[in-house]
Amino acid sequence: MKNQKSIFSMLIALMTVFIWGIMQTNAEAKSLKGKEVVIYLVRHGETTANVMHRAQGWSDFTLTKNGVKGAQYLGRGLKNIHFDSAYSGDLTRQEKTAKGILKYSKNNKVKLKIDSGLREDNYGSYEGLPDVGKAIPDIAHYYGYKNGDEFLKKTGKNAMSKMQDGYYKLDQKNRLDTELPSKYRAESAEMVEKRMNKSLTQIAKKNKGNTLVVSSGMSISLFLSQLNSSKYTGAPMKNDAVTKLVYKDGKFKILGEIGTLKYFTQGKKEIEK
Repeated sequence: MKNQKSIFSMLIALMTVFIWGIMQTNAEAKSLKGKEVVIYLVRHGETTANVMHRAQGWSDFTLTKNGVKGAQYLGRGLKNIHFDSAYSGDLTRQEKTAKGILKYSKNNKVKLKIDSGLREDNYGSYEGLPDVGKAIPDIAHYYGYKNGDEFLKKTGKNAMSKMQDGYYKLDQKNRLDTELPSKYRAESAEMVEKRMNKSLTQIAKKNKGNTLVVSSGMSISLFLSQLNSSKYTGAPMKNDAVTKLVYKDGKFKILGEIGTLKYFTQGKKEIEK
């Protein structure tokens, strides 16, 4: 009899915990429903690799003098935006751009958080090589095109994902005959899309209001390509370009123009006048 009462008490306790868990889950879902987070997704400023026309990827090239100024211009252009939170990838060019934006937009008190999931695509053995002179022709030939121009023209809005998969497949074949360990080899487009989506979704769920996120051109493009928006054309992302996203009810939506330079331009005018 005592054993039966003990078992019954245990069942009651388990049911109570189970019901409480369901109530908590429902409460969390209800609190998230309708919650709107606006993300200002920014490509970092000009780097030494950009002016040398080299593929940088995970390699840690820093900002040029123009790149540092660009962060100031962009920050001034965003001075009317109060950021509740700020994130950047763990590459120097991303962090410096984010810190410059926060300083010159008068959001100095916002602590910058680092998320490695926001870093640029990994190009593996092709990093540091002239992107026009070596990487793009190799990828174009791999897909059967005569040159880089034909590849970009024919692949259209899929150019960025096809290019990343080209890096991945060629590096898997060790096309450049390097001794690079497998964990540093190029990522596939799907790998980049998954980590970017994971990081941005976590950021959106953790925060409210306006959030600054600084990443890189290819990784931003691959993330945007997943959203099935007619606004996405596959055009390369320019330095200091901003894309506004709204996250609501578990979905991202693009607000306005992809990769706008209006904030950069406005800030430059104000600083240089």
